[in-house]
Amino acid sequence: MAGKNNKIIISYNKDREAPNDIVQAKKEQAAADAEKLQKAKSASPPKVYRLPSFHKRLSPFSLRYVSLSVMTAIVISFVLGFLLLKLFVSVTEESAPPIEETSAGAQTESVTAAMLSVELPHLATEVVQSGVFTSLETAEEWQGKLTEQSLPSVIWKQQDQYFLLSGSDDSEAGVEKAADDLAELDVPTYLKVWEVNSGELDVPESQLSNVENLIDHLEKNTLHTVSVEEREKILTEWKEAGGNQDLEKALTVWTDKTDHGISWLNLAQAFETMKK
Repeated sequence: MAGKNNKIIISYNKDREAPNDIVQAKKEQAAADAEKLQKAKSASPPKVYRLPSFHKRLSPFSLRYVSLSVMTAIVISFVLGFLLLKLFVSVTEESAPPIEETSAGAQTESVTAAMLSVELPHLATEVVQSGVFTSLETAEEWQGKLTEQSLPSVIWKQQDQYFLLSGSDDSEAGVEKAADDLAELDVPTYLKVWEVNSGELDVPESQLSNVENLIDHLEKNTLHTVSVEEREKILTEWKEAGGNQDLEKALTVWTDKTDHGISWLNLAQAFETMKK
């Protein structure tokens, strides 16, 4: 009886059990995910990237090293500069002349540059004229003919004419002897008085006495009386003083030749070119 009255009824309600299962599954999944995340965190902590810091990279030891390097470079630069400067000064001193020689050279230039004015008086002498020409070329052609016969001469330009002069009264034999020698060679001659106007000359101070002596001989027509030694001395001193080149050439002729009084003409002509 009992079996009949007490029935066991099993009811399975799908709609009620499903939500609980889903919730339970989600909880278990969430717990599993949380556990994985916790393990991941404990296994590899996240990396933190920071900007580089200059102060941290340069330690006090590094700063000292950099400072030491800079100071060493500066010291080396000063030492090299000093050595180069000393070498340059040494080379300059070796190439430069001694102070004494430089001073002496400056004094020599000063003496050479010191000029004085000398009065050239009016000069006159009798000369042998061998021709007068309107062109220098023709005068030089006739002078060449005289040179071929060993007869000295001077070409002197005055008033656009070229005079060929073959002697002067300042000779041992006189101007007449010079004219006769030329006549024997069929050279036409003409005796005349040759004049040089007065003026002022600029001469080196050291040669003042020599120039005055020469002018005195020109005035007196006595150049031919001066000894050869005295002539050479005057020529040497004039060269050393660096005097006028025209006068130097005239002094050279005076030293080498005395024929027919040509030296008077050469010296007088040189003085005329030196007039202010």
